[in-house]
Amino acid sequence: MADFIRVWKEVDIEDVRQHLLIVGEARGDCSSCRALGIDYSSTKTCPNCNTVFKYVASRTREIKKIKTKRPDLIFIDMEDYKKITGRLKAQDLFSSKKLPE
Repeated sequence: MADFIRVWKEVDIEDVRQHLLIVGEARGDCSSCRALGIDYSSTKTCPNCNTVFKYVASRTREIKKIKTKRPDLIFIDMEDYKKITGRLKAQDLFSSKKLPE
């Protein structure tokens, strides 16, 4: 019997961000341009920015349903993605602040 288990792998987070399809209850969003309402079950590229989707993350826990419809995409854990991108945004915010002279 096959099942899903999280496996950690070092990846380029910028590549993930640029090619990620984020799936909600019924539709998906492009992480690169923020386009909404994408049919995740069949769309290979973003209809707005033409990004080729290589990764998928889900706001729900319907991993098996999504992987059945899109076995071509690498599944990314949404919580891991939000944690890493949030940390990077905070680093950018603090590194861009200038100290008073």
